[in-house]
Amino acid sequence: MVVEIFVSIFATKFFILMKMKKKIALFLMVMLAISLTVNAKTEETNMLIGNAEIVKCPYCGQEKELMALVSGNTFGAQLWSDNKRIAPMLPTVSPIQKCPRCKKYYFERKNRHGESKKTSYERGELTFLEWKEAYRQFVSEKICGKDKVDMCFWLIQSYNDYYYRSQNVHKPTKADYAFFVEITLTFINYFDWNQVEHPLLKAELYREAGKMTECGKVLKSIPYKSLEDFEKRIFIDIKKRMSNNDIKVFKFSE
Repeated sequence: MVVEIFVSIFATKFFILMKMKKKIALFLMVMLAISLTVNAKTEETNMLIGNAEIVKCPYCGQEKELMALVSGNTFGAQLWSDNKRIAPMLPTVSPIQKCPRCKKYYFERKNRHGESKKTSYERGELTFLEWKEAYRQFVSEKICGKDKVDMCFWLIQSYNDYYYRSQNVHKPTKADYAFFVEITLTFINYFDWNQVEHPLLKAELYREAGKMTECGKVLKSIPYKSLEDFEKRIFIDIKKRMSNNDIKVFKFSE
């Protein structure tokens, strides 16, 4: 439909332009083409920010405004083996927020209090140190069920962000890696894998936790021939790294 409308408009404009002087007609047609090209690129790459979302700290009542997207896209996205997607034009707000006043942590989804009249680019991103602090706070508050599973998953990705995805790559400390293994095994043990047909992520997380025997068992349980082509590439990558005792997260090739 869009193409048909464009062709109709273009034909009408061309008929009118033919009555003008050739130089003016040529100039206007070139400007029309440039305009269409620029608009197409803008629609493909831009994101649209909406009115900010208001969240309120459940401990002290301090409010803050977070970024809210009306639209975006996955253009230029990176996909990683720990199931993290990084899309420049589709940024996400941190699911755990830190109160700027009392410094306590809370779940963003549980503490939404309406919409602001202003926009905001604030996402409330946490450092790996803050993620660890948040986890310890929630454990002291007896976090359980889905909240605990989600928290472990976000911690896994935060660890990989800090040690493998940051511009300044750090060497994991023994203490942090031991903490990562603990969190990873907790996630594996409490996540409901019955809902996953091909648990490649389970095998991958065992590999990152250094549990190569467990990783191999999961891979053997997955029927390779039934996998989609991109899943087969992931399967092969995990198996290769497992054989080399490689525990690093990796980016999927395009």
